[in-house]
Amino acid sequence: MASIFSRLDNFFKNTLWEVKPDASDQFKKLSIVTLRLLYKLGAEFLNGEIPRRASSLVYTTLLTIVPILAVSFSVLKALGVHNMLEPLMRNFLAPLGEKGDEITLNVINYVGRVNVGLLGAIGLASLVYIVMNTIQQVENAFNYLWQIREKRSIPGRFRDYMSVLLIGPVLVVSALGITTSAMSNSIAQQIKSIEPFGSVLFLIGKIVPYFLMSIAFTSIYYLLPYTKVRLKSALAGGVAAGILWEAGSWTFAHFVVSSTQYSAIYSGFAIVLLFMIWLYYNWIIMLTGAKVSFYHQFPVLASLRDDRTVCRDWYRRRLSLTLMYLIGYNYHFNKPLWTLSSLIYFLRIPKDILQDILDAFERRGLIRSVNPDKSYLPARDIGSITIREVIH
Repeated sequence: MASIFSRLDNFFKNTLWEVKPDASDQFKKLSIVTLRLLYKLGAEFLNGEIPRRASSLVYTTLLTIVPILAVSFSVLKALGVHNMLEPLMRNFLAPLGEKGDEITLNVINYVGRVNVGLLGAIGLASLVYIVMNTIQQVENAFNYLWQIREKRSIPGRFRDYMSVLLIGPVLVVSALGITTSAMSNSIAQQIKSIEPFGSVLFLIGKIVPYFLMSIAFTSIYYLLPYTKVRLKSALAGGVAAGILWEAGSWTFAHFVVSSTQYSAIYSGFAIVLLFMIWLYYNWIIMLTGAKVSFYHQFPVLASLRDDRTVCRDWYRRRLSLTLMYLIGYNYHFNKPLWTLSSLIYFLRIPKDILQDILDAFERRGLIRSVNPDKSYLPARDIGSITIREVIH
């Protein structure tokens, strides 16, 4: 038994990262990529960063859920679709069973009594601040997972956060309403009675929740990190998170059914405990999906056992020479100048790592940036730039 564990340990720590997947063998390539991704996600959990940030976001959610729902309720009420907020929240808390219905009823009743129009200027400003600060906490967690140190400007935060807050509930409620209406339509009911169309429609009804949750997660992963996220990468994380959420809903619902002993031990506090556990699981899924998006966008890091490898001297020397070569090559042959965004897209390396090296080049007078988009070109004759200078 000990030898089996020893071999498994050696496989995951060494062999898995040394093997070169054959491009012609797609199954083997996919298996290797999947195992590497699972190993790296497991490492993220073992170092405690994802669980720690999920715990922090649970605490933030409990403090700010009413202000966030109050703002969303006001937006939806202005559009005349505020009645959809209750079924949306009820669906989110469905795994809690009857306790989920109880929480939904209490929160919706409380939110319904909040009159945003009577808060006054100071009260409204405080409400908006609380909501924006909550979204910023989520963005900070995403930026950490994406290895981003930069932060949005205050006007940028207000613009982007309010866009998410105002547009997000409308899109989700609209999608839910359209789906519900389509499934309950008289034509749909008639189709259900005709086989095989009835079975197909039933299958679609089962798939739609996965699809909607994946789209919701994809939108968050695409918009919230303070970097240019490729749609494919956001979609990869969104699909992974959507599947985990639906699978987790089913598992959690069975856990609640068999949790009568918790009610006996914790009495009335059991409902709060289960609600916190469910929130914690949701934030774990949200952050896991964000990390999947990150590794999809930067496959170079997914192929390294330790992300810190890119910070080591030998790797940064190679990367420095590559950057100087690319910038000099395009300038010499009159090709489009490289920008930070185009370099990130081409090299598939996180923003901060490239930015550090480019900033060092600028300080040493090797390159300079021009135009509003910060295109890079050599600061002097490329024939006079030595490899020694670049590495130094």
